[in-house]
Amino acid sequence: MDISVCQNPNHDSQRLKYICVDPTCCVPKKIGCADCFLDDHITHIRKTTTQFKEQVSQSIEQISQIEFQKVTGSPQRDLDSQIDFELENCIDCIKSRFSSIKGDLKSQIDSDMTKVQDNCTQLQQNMNNELDPFKLTIQNELPSLNHNELNQLVKFYQEAPKIHKHYSKTAELLQDEKQKVKQKKQKYLNKMKTIMQILLKEFNELMTSKNVQFDDGSEYETPQKQAMSPNKMINLVETARSSRRFPMSQSQKKYFLAAVTKKLD
Repeated sequence: MDISVCQNPNHDSQRLKYICVDPTCCVPKKIGCADCFLDDHITHIRKTTTQFKEQVSQSIEQISQIEFQKVTGSPQRDLDSQIDFELENCIDCIKSRFSSIKGDLKSQIDSDMTKVQDNCTQLQQNMNNELDPFKLTIQNELPSLNHNELNQLVKFYQEAPKIHKHYSKTAELLQDEKQKVKQKKQKYLNKMKTIMQILLKEFNELMTSKNVQFDDGSEYETPQKQAMSPNKMINLVETARSSRRFPMSQSQKKYFLAAVTKKLD
């Protein structure tokens, strides 16, 4: 018996040429000749036996090419390396940001100190310009001085306390400016320390908190207790009291309701 031909006596021993691939087909026999398909699969999707074999072989080949990669190395070591990389990256970002802040603060403080130093230099020069002529004049014998030189010395003598007070006050102001710059510097240092403490605190809270929002939108949190209404609390208490034969009076209910409501507010 030739298995490649149709065994239906009414189909003239035609070759089994078609395969039904229709998903809705309920006919048990999927292979048949042209007359078989006219009888049982006339509206169904079909393939020739040659096409069917080729496409099945192609599918097998495509699926066979899928590779399952084996785990290479140690997963724990890979995880440690990834964590190290992320931490180093995080530290570098923080370090870069703090370096930028430090540069800005240093530049500002240096600018303030430069202004103070320039003022010191200028005031020192002004004082020297005012005193140097008198230093030279006073080294001479007074009788040898001309009328103008002597008058200038007398005037300086008279105004010396005022001049001394002026430059002393100016020196104090400059000292105050220096102190302000130092205080400003300390303030910035304290601010940087505070920022670091806040960062560390938030980092610790993120690492220990159960309520962490992840990138995939999932949230891990502990279930919260539902708030119980005042009336429900009264009923619960009254049920417990009734079981011990001590029911609440109306006045007790009133006071209890007021107390619970106030507590919840």
